[in-house]
Amino acid sequence: MKLDVTLSGTEAVRRTLLRIGQQTAKNALDKTAEDLEKYVGEQAGEHKNTGALWRSVYNRPVGNGYEIGHDLQVAPHALFVHWGTKPHKIRPKNTGVVQQNVRSHTRNTKHGAVQVSAHTRDGKSMLRWPGGGKFFFAKEVNHPGYKGDPWLERAAAQAPAIFERHVAAVLAKIERGG
Repeated sequence: MKLDVTLSGTEAVRRTLLRIGQQTAKNALDKTAEDLEKYVGEQAGEHKNTGALWRSVYNRPVGNGYEIGHDLQVAPHALFVHWGTKPHKIRPKNTGVVQQNVRSHTRNTKHGAVQVSAHTRDGKSMLRWPGGGKFFFAKEVNHPGYKGDPWLERAAAQAPAIFERHVAAVLAKIERGG
């Protein structure tokens, strides 16, 4: 006995499966990028002196994927907070501007002491920072360095597992008939 089977519509099924696979990957990638952007924002938000690091987080499409990072125009210090610094000297920029009074720009930080420049009457620059209810002045300071907090590296390490979780969720939904 001989049995002949003719299948029709196989090309349509193949195209549908291909489309489902591509859409599943795209949806999983979109959700992964959203999750990673949220994680990076939360991690950057831990460094909340001014909020600039948190505001600088971006998530933009690049090719077939996404780029998540920091806009250095918004937070130029992001590189130093993320990667850290070696011990170094901090000196004021000498603008040569002669001021009648000592003036400076101050900002608060987690540690309470920040480099801010001031100018003396003869135009020489110096550093000024608040502490203990008064101001301190110096020609230079020795910064001890900063270990850094590489949250972008941690996010990149988590990306494959997050992507896999989103793909599995879509496939489970398909299996349930949804």
